[in-house]
Amino acid sequence: MIVPAVLTTESTLTCAHGFAVSAGSSSRLRVGGKAVLLADLAGQSIDCRLPDDPNTSTKHCTKVAQVSAGESSKLTVGSVSVLLDVVAGLSDGTPPPTGPPLLPAVAQQAKLRAAVAP
Repeated sequence: MIVPAVLTTESTLTCAHGFAVSAGSSSRLRVGGKAVLLADLAGQSIDCRLPDDPNTSTKHCTKVAQVSAGESSKLTVGSVSVLLDVVAGLSDGTPPPTGPPLLPAVAQQAKLRAAVAP
């Protein structure tokens, strides 16, 4: 069984259109000098430059709407789970009722791994 890698501020996390999530972290836990990302990712901004289309009512992604998977069940910082490279979630882009999914994350580090929450 492959244990997922912990995401840090150096990790790559993007919206479905391939634009970066601006994932900051106030975590004191660091891997390779970079702060780990915590499960409170919802609300982080997305630098999606896809144009809105008024003809189809589509709207580009501006923030992470929710995280639905990829939280560690064992590793926490201040009672908040760290995020793993198996993270899944949605952006606030449209079409409704839910935004496009986030693309698979790339951890950019292999030193720290943790179990996934069931």
